Amino acid sequence: MTRSPGPEAGFVQRSTPYGSLRLIRAVAASLVVAVVLLSVILTLAVASTQTSMAMPFAN
Repeated sequence: MTRSPGPEAGFVQRSTPYGSLRLIRAVAASLVVAVVLLSVILTLAVASTQTSMAMPFAN
């Protein structure tokens, strides 16, 4: 086993690029759109449930 050259010893944090800024912003925007759509769907579901519970039963 050979030692790594230089003064770096132990666990060294190396900076690694995680992706382009455009990709990160596109993923963040798609997550925001998904959250907004999910909240709209849940709101409509709750509103329709409350409306159907408020209606009297037909005899």
